[in-house]
Amino acid sequence: MKKIFCSTVALLTLSALISACGGGGNGGYSPPPPPPPPPPPVDQNPAGEWFGQMVTASAPDVFTSFEFDRTGPFSVGTTPYRATFSDGVAESRGVRAFYRSGDFSWHVLAGPTATVTFETNPSSVNFYVRLTDAGVSSEIRIYDENGMLIRPITPTFDWVLITETRNATQTLIGSIEVENFAGGVAGDVIIDDWTYGFASSSDDIGCLVAETMEFVCIVNDGTISNPIAGAEGTIQIANGNQVSGSGSLHAVPGAMLADGTAVSALTITAGTVSEGATLNLTLAAAGTTLTLTMAYDTDYDRGSDLATVADVYMTFDIYGDASSFEVDGSGVIFGQSNAGCVLNGQVTIIDATGNAYDVALDLTSCGALNGSYNGLGQTGDSGGTDDQFIFAVFTASGTVIAEALK
Repeated sequence: MKKIFCSTVALLTLSALISACGGGGNGGYSPPPPPPPPPPPVDQNPAGEWFGQMVTASAPDVFTSFEFDRTGPFSVGTTPYRATFSDGVAESRGVRAFYRSGDFSWHVLAGPTATVTFETNPSSVNFYVRLTDAGVSSEIRIYDENGMLIRPITPTFDWVLITETRNATQTLIGSIEVENFAGGVAGDVIIDDWTYGFASSSDDIGCLVAETMEFVCIVNDGTISNPIAGAEGTIQIANGNQVSGSGSLHAVPGAMLADGTAVSALTITAGTVSEGATLNLTLAAAGTTLTLTMAYDTDYDRGSDLATVADVYMTFDIYGDASSFEVDGSGVIFGQSNAGCVLNGQVTIIDATGNAYDVALDLTSCGALNGSYNGLGQTGDSGGTDDQFIFAVFTASGTVIAEALK
């Protein structure tokens, strides 16, 4: 009976069989313990100076077939991608041959030269052109952003597609003139199905990430002395090397961001870091996508010391307004510009092992730049070691990006 009972229980559960039949102890079976879980990945440290390229995704093309009654000037598109058509008339003449699509087109009559200008210079323009009457004397001229003639075009009695595309090494398109010369055969220059577009663009960028995970970035047009935008915020690391974060993107005074604003919220939607090697980020800001590809600069490893930045600097300006600039041995900042702008602030060590400084700056008597700014700074080399102090500081509505030279 006892053996039968044990066999029956064995059909139900192995553990019951071992227990009821005395299978525990030395005579029983003990399964091997499960392997330990793998250790969590070690988070990569993103602190450092990083330099590379920022690529701005291209804006969508703008198309019009002039389906409206309007006398110039009129605009198509939305800011900052508007085109303005001066002179000429968008209208319907009821002649099917005068339209590539729809029932309207842009007519340029004899007289004043009609001009198309762009709020943001495009990299490509496409349109169809013809004359209402054979023998009309006319010319179309395409100019670059510097006012230099790219090429002239002589319209004909038949529809012709005009395409102008600029590559990355060429200047952008700045304006287009349409001239219908007075005299000779009366008639119009007709333009229809107009499209202009924007290629992706790249700019130099430098980012400084402090040990506190705060960051600032400076976007410039070739050199630090030509900043076009700045960014600030904080980042987080997950799963070893995955980067996320948020902050804000600021255009410098007189410039604007891709969506026509001066300041935009910024989100790091994806990114990876390899400590002391590479930092690659994808950002969403100003209605577009930005990608950053950057390499580590070992200047960060030289560390930080107030004695290094303390000096009376020989050259400094606030967006072209020359100013004095000095930092004393305690990190106190003082300066005054030619226009009367007064600077007071403080430089503070964050972590002595990294070349990153906390910078707080108050500007008074500076007009629109007045305010209390916070950000980061670092030393750099111009003519000698650590003879530059570069910083980017921010308020909710503005930024000051500057360099001081000893």
